[in-house]
Amino acid sequence: MSLVDRDVPSWDANNDCLWFQVDHRDQTIPCCIDAHCLYVAFGARTASALDAIKAYKSQRRLIHSTALGKAQRGGFERNRKRLEAFVHLTARDL
Repeated sequence: MSLVDRDVPSWDANNDCLWFQVDHRDQTIPCCIDAHCLYVAFGARTASALDAIKAYKSQRRLIHSTALGKAQRGGFERNRKRLEAFVHLTARDL
């Protein structure tokens, strides 16, 4: 992701989640939040991409704060598709 579009979330249709980045200790941390979490905890009208993105934008500060908190606790995940560690927010995190 370039510096120009850093603040623009990216919808992952295969996994029904939204990718974004947060800064922590001079590092950029990739994060994702699933559509169900945005629906249950952050006011998305449905779990669709459009509603999830709207909820993310309206609750961005709280979502970023939650992601940073999880990162500070070492709550990173890895999978075969992503080489770098990332923070994955789900409804269980709230």
